[in-house]
Amino acid sequence: MIHKYLTFHSFLVPIVFWLISTFLFQIVFHIPEVIANENTVIIIRGQEITAYNKVIAGFEKGCNERNIFIEKIYDLKGDVEEGKKVIQSIKANKQKPDLIFAVGILAAVLSKIQFTNIPIIFCMVINHERFNLQGANITCISTEVSVEDQFAFLKELFGTVRNVGVIYDPLKTRNIISKAIPVAKKFEFNLIKAEITSNKEVTSALKKIANEIDVLWIIPDSTVITRSSLSVILETALKHRLPTFCTSGVIVKEGAIASISPDYTDIGIKAARMAQTLLNSPTVISLGIKQPDKLRLSLNIQTANKIGIDISSIQSRPNVVLYP
Repeated sequence: MIHKYLTFHSFLVPIVFWLISTFLFQIVFHIPEVIANENTVIIIRGQEITAYNKVIAGFEKGCNERNIFIEKIYDLKGDVEEGKKVIQSIKANKQKPDLIFAVGILAAVLSKIQFTNIPIIFCMVINHERFNLQGANITCISTEVSVEDQFAFLKELFGTVRNVGVIYDPLKTRNIISKAIPVAKKFEFNLIKAEITSNKEVTSALKKIANEIDVLWIIPDSTVITRSSLSVILETALKHRLPTFCTSGVIVKEGAIASISPDYTDIGIKAARMAQTLLNSPTVISLGIKQPDKLRLSLNIQTANKIGIDISSIQSRPNVVLYP
């Protein structure tokens, strides 16, 4: 009996030893390998504003659903010098990110200049074509709603209008106007253009075309739209009973009648999907320029009532933002 026990014991000990050794080997060698191979993403935010935060919330949600690890959110505070410090701290870190999600113009520009070998997805840059944000490692989600989508909604909202006025600075938004000319013809609009080169010319340009147009199309042109000029534009349009159409819910809140704009949260979710594609395909470091998937309508009921435009059929739709 004792002999059988010793024989069994002699047989069992090597097996136990082998199991323990294998377990320890996995701990020592395999786990660090998994950790080293885990994809990490960082977020660089140009500044903390509501729209950017909505995008980031969507991105975090999308990444969480896809088991993508977000290491850190860096805030540049809207300051170039602060941005440079943040970028340098990222570059000094031995553990480089596998992908950068840049939100806003400052974050996008600095990331593009400083990180040439890491895939970058950027968004929330108005008129991004102006800033040379191109590169083999650059992916963009456009913040602009296509002119086609804008004019389709314009046609639906103001079906009988013919003359659409727009004020623009050719140095800033010539590309938008170039795209708009053939699209306007497609929707049977007559595009009446007023060129300016200075913000001081906005008032006179608007007064010049106010009696010739049925609706004013406000485009994201930094020469045209400033804090001081926006109130003048909206007041003048209201005085002439001119509907104002744009791509910003903020401007609708201020008094424009309607806007069509990207759904910011969905932009973040889309960015997470694109991040997954880039992280899973080491040979692919750019997905080019993509348009937003979901659009959001904003309406100002008070302005519509003052002008005498019925928007009841539009305002009853789901996911429409109503002001005031």
